[in-house]
Amino acid sequence: MRNIKLILEYLGTNYYGWQFIPGKPTVQGKVVEALETVLQHPVKLTGASRTDAGVHALGQVANFKTEKEVELPRLQRALNGLLPPDIKVVDIEEVSLEFDARRSAKGKRYRYRIFNRPIPSPFEYRRSWFIPFDLDIDSMREASRYLIGTHDFSSFYKKDRKKEVNTVREVNEIQIERNGHLIEFVFYGRSFLRHMVRVMVATLIEVGKGEFPPSAVKEILETKDRSAAPYLAPPDGLYLEKVYYGDYPY
Repeated sequence: MRNIKLILEYLGTNYYGWQFIPGKPTVQGKVVEALETVLQHPVKLTGASRTDAGVHALGQVANFKTEKEVELPRLQRALNGLLPPDIKVVDIEEVSLEFDARRSAKGKRYRYRIFNRPIPSPFEYRRSWFIPFDLDIDSMREASRYLIGTHDFSSFYKKDRKKEVNTVREVNEIQIERNGHLIEFVFYGRSFLRHMVRVMVATLIEVGKGEFPPSAVKEILETKDRSAAPYLAPPDGLYLEKVYYGDYPY
């Protein structure tokens, strides 16, 4: 038995997220379809992160097991020939049988991109969140400090009615940088709740607009109530950038 690790890049615009949904186009579904075509046996594919509909990835990690002796470069070429142009396997390697893309992960890095100028760019369409008004970067940085550390992030989480979820998470670092018309938020954490990054971004944007002071983020956290936080930032600007295995810097 072999355990094969894939690193994938994809634009999530045309998909209902990573995880397989019957009758809907998903990234996992497309990759499994390609794998089963090449390997000629059923494949169970495990992904490191269940990215939401419309969310992109620069470093999604997945693994599957097979008894086939196919050479990995040949398998990678075959998969990329079958996959649509918005999903590609950028790296492939054989790993230990104990490796699990989700359970073995030590940390993740997400990036959220804001395109910030009065006129939108056609080249940024569905690749970032277009915001035409000025944003106070210093205030957003100040507000982000309240999110760093171990907290109950119930206010930033879409509750799952089917199961109870531990809403305590640790955010290790948040970076906010401007580069020309781009403002980028980078989040480091061991794991994130569903919608958590996008709600944190929306909250920081409201601070940047001057709708409430940086200290309001602390109050939102303490309410442990999703209705206390703002809307959900659009998926277009969110990228799963890297999954760490053993080399996580925090």
